[in-house]
Amino acid sequence: MDHIPYPVATSVPPVEVPLLIFPTGSCSDELSAGLSKVEGLNENLSDSDCTAIQDSLSTGAAPGLDSRSTSEWTLDFWEYPQRQGWTISGSQPWWTSDVEETARRAQEWMYFGSLQQFLGEPLDVNSLVRKNETSGSILLDSSIIPELLTRWLARQRGSQQEAQNYIGTSCGGSRRESRVLSLLTEVALECNKLDNLPAPAQSTALAIRVLVEMLENAIYNLAHVKVSGTRDVQRLEKNLLLEHRFLTNGWCPFQVARLWGQYSPSTTYYLSSLPRETTFGGVKHDQCDENRCMTTSIDPATYEHRHVDTCSTHNGSCRMVGVSSSEVAACIKRGRIPLIGFEESADGSLRPKMVESSRGLRYVALSHVWSGGLGNVNMNSMFCCQIRKLYNLLLRLRDEGDDNYDRGLGIRKFSDAFRNLRTDLRIPLPDPPVLLWIDTLCVPVGQQHKETRQIAIAQMAQIYVEAQCVLVVDPELEKMNHQSLPDEQIFANVLCSSWNSRSWTFQEACMARVFYVQFLDGHCVIDKKWHEFMEGVEETAQPDTSKVDIAGQTFVMRDVLMAEVSDWFRTMPVMTKVRGYDNRTLMSRSEDWENFARVWNGLRRRSTTKTDDLYGIIAIMIDLSAYEILKLDPKERMKAILRSQATLPLSLLYRHCDRLRDLDSKFLWAPSEIAGDRLEMDRGYMCVEENGVVISSHKPDAAGHIWPDAYIFSTQGPLPTSFTVRFAQFNHTFSIELCQASSMPIHESTHTWVILCKETPKQKSTKHMALGVLLLMRTSARPNIETDYVCPLRVSIDDQIDSDCYRGHPKGEAERSTRYFEGEGLSLNEFSIKVRTGQ
Repeated sequence: MDHIPYPVATSVPPVEVPLLIFPTGSCSDELSAGLSKVEGLNENLSDSDCTAIQDSLSTGAAPGLDSRSTSEWTLDFWEYPQRQGWTISGSQPWWTSDVEETARRAQEWMYFGSLQQFLGEPLDVNSLVRKNETSGSILLDSSIIPELLTRWLARQRGSQQEAQNYIGTSCGGSRRESRVLSLLTEVALECNKLDNLPAPAQSTALAIRVLVEMLENAIYNLAHVKVSGTRDVQRLEKNLLLEHRFLTNGWCPFQVARLWGQYSPSTTYYLSSLPRETTFGGVKHDQCDENRCMTTSIDPATYEHRHVDTCSTHNGSCRMVGVSSSEVAACIKRGRIPLIGFEESADGSLRPKMVESSRGLRYVALSHVWSGGLGNVNMNSMFCCQIRKLYNLLLRLRDEGDDNYDRGLGIRKFSDAFRNLRTDLRIPLPDPPVLLWIDTLCVPVGQQHKETRQIAIAQMAQIYVEAQCVLVVDPELEKMNHQSLPDEQIFANVLCSSWNSRSWTFQEACMARVFYVQFLDGHCVIDKKWHEFMEGVEETAQPDTSKVDIAGQTFVMRDVLMAEVSDWFRTMPVMTKVRGYDNRTLMSRSEDWENFARVWNGLRRRSTTKTDDLYGIIAIMIDLSAYEILKLDPKERMKAILRSQATLPLSLLYRHCDRLRDLDSKFLWAPSEIAGDRLEMDRGYMCVEENGVVISSHKPDAAGHIWPDAYIFSTQGPLPTSFTVRFAQFNHTFSIELCQASSMPIHESTHTWVILCKETPKQKSTKHMALGVLLLMRTSARPNIETDYVCPLRVSIDDQIDSDCYRGHPKGEAERSTRYFEGEGLSLNEFSIKVRTGQ
């Protein structure tokens, strides 16, 4: 995995992958033939090392591409284990009780075999190995792979027909239309058999997955698919090797759990290599788990406002200073925003002073996590050292504002105008004042201000939108120097910060016109960094392969990493134009279902100390009245939010999560909390009606959203937890697993079921996995079908049909729990399906 960019100034050692295809036995002749004979390996290898490798990679015929069609070499690849006396499954599987032998076979077949298949030319093994000078072990070295793929791209781009062999019917073909992408996906899945085995199996599996990801990206490069946001590469699920690496490196288990399934293998590996500040404020993550970070979760009974680390007078002389909670509350009740100015006391200390907002008054809104010590649960006050620190940050932001990127604050031009005027007139004019909004001082505390506090929460959108900029202060980021770091590491550090794991801070970032992140050596304009990256990607995305040299390809690899670690920023909803809180209603009937999905996805893996806050946050971000939502009974809040939308993402039905039926038997389909799987935005939407949601028309709309086909079958009695359905007109089978048991009473009678599936089977597709949803048909006055929600599904779509399966009973004793049914497909061009709100 040496080709992956590695973090700067990290003490975390890289994962080393041993070369296993020697000397425990010779590599099979069949694999070896296509590999170049080793005439002289790297000079740092001994003669005996070279001899061992050469003996292992001698003669035979590798399952390479050569001039064969895609389907021919795909079949050849999967027959390779059988030719070695192994099988994919059965009595002689390729994995054995000998861990090292299993890892050797995986490396031989899925690493060297996949690469050899893909490139279609002999491999120079000399360039794929190196020796560890300390241990003397011979290791796999992937640093040459970008160069190999650059050459491959140069060859493939010369022939449109060859490109179509890889991509599918067109260069923009989807994953299921590409047999090569399907092959790579199945290779990655086959690695699952290695994940729970000890070394060297785990490192070998990770290397194979990273290789597969590289090959996938090469295909997308060939198809000119942009590096940012549109590449459907594999995502790494929970991995024992990297989990140990994360936790050993000081990560919180909650943060680690948020990463699984979100990022590619290479990006996850990169994140596990980041240098982390393992403690701040004397708090560690040893009490945290996958469900909650105790470090960032605040207990009001024990929370303490902290001094700045460098405060030399924290022994008692650094006192608390603040503003009146009653004055803050009165300001909020007048519909104004309380701001904080600064005035110097007679003893030279700074005191905060409340300033009521007015038109044209500029201020900076602070975004922070309370675990950093800036909060106060008892008073609207802070230690003098913290006030001084914030004041200095604002002065520095004012005086060092960015010349070329001032669409938010424009601080530099503003202050320069004053300086120039003062110079020209030769009279003392003051610098422009610095004003701050921070929740610690600007949201009143105390039980007597409970209702006013809810009004303040409802003001949040207005506060952050009207701020000239948002300044992010995170306790870990403040300990890092960023100016010497590459851009991808800056974004990765922000991605992994505690600030980026909280729900309130997500909302604050989305509302910002522009936001700065504070580091030890100054602030960083995140917006500017990202736009510079995107401009660079556009400039280097040249269709002409002659313009892509080896160095350029290396930068492309860095771009792939940068695109992933900055995805949290790219996918944030832009919310710089919102209505004032007093103009919002409970039922605004928003039709922006894509914005709903972005907000949901941004919040689903974030945490907040008070669960109720989450409803207020999402209400603000979808333009509802948070004040009205928070006044509702907690059981009614989610229903009110969903009913307020005219359209919702269809993928809400597919999600594996708890449903509101646990609280309300008449609201079966709705999720009960903002959690679980990501809402995909390429599957269309459903229309919200008074007593249900309606799905119709599976044609892609103007934005290219794909609608699901529907499938119907009938059964006698309740369904088992897994079963198979054959749809004759597609010549396909659906192997189905119920993800969540239905709580609806199903009696011993005939039922008609409806399946909505995210993937539509094609006659030439290979086996692939999909998500679906199971509905129980109640009425069928075609073209309108009314259904009740049952549960989400996992669906395996296969074009291999065994006719013996369809006789209404299991084939054998081992399959008694499985049933087989016949079904028919429906086109949603001709039908509409309503999922009822209640029974």
